[in-house]
Amino acid sequence: MNPTASPLLWAGIIAAALFIVVTIIEIFARPGFSIQRHAISMLSLGERGWVMAGTFILSGALVLLFAFGFFQASGAVIVTILFALYGAGLILAGIFPAPAGLGFPPGTPEDMQPIMDRGATIHSIAFMLAFGALILSCFALGLHFWQAGMMGAAITALIIGIAIPVFIGSGMASIIPTGIGFYIAAVLAWVAIVVAAGPYLLG
Repeated sequence: MNPTASPLLWAGIIAAALFIVVTIIEIFARPGFSIQRHAISMLSLGERGWVMAGTFILSGALVLLFAFGFFQASGAVIVTILFALYGAGLILAGIFPAPAGLGFPPGTPEDMQPIMDRGATIHSIAFMLAFGALILSCFALGLHFWQAGMMGAAITALIIGIAIPVFIGSGMASIIPTGIGFYIAAVLAWVAIVVAAGPYLLG
């Protein structure tokens, strides 16, 4: 493996830890925020919104570094491109915040549905870009690991690729609370990054 690949792969693991830790802190620290009602991207709104917005941007930048390291380690072009699109989507989601609504941030009417202005529309497109690319990367990653004889990593990647849209869809259909569905999908996305890096860092 290229000696520069290892620190770049670690960038992805650092991004995963950063995103998960910051979101957990912000979920409990932000008055008026409810994970059952609100998507985690709404944490980028309000006085402390810069914390979550910065986390999106920094995590996305680290994923771009990770994607380059993954290419150096694996040579898998399609998976690399999809990871890079995931990182770019995170950066865009941080630059363009989610719309306010449903009582958050404080002062927003409880019955107010999110209004899709231009920034909110770009945020939604960034969300679809990021998760669409990540879901596809799981299947491409599964195939890559399968061909390399890494069966455990291959099966794990495929399971994550199936689970992410299931949780997103369940949240959108209100089968489970919307915010919880999206948050589980986000955590699984970061697990996919760790799964991608693991065989090369441990091998």
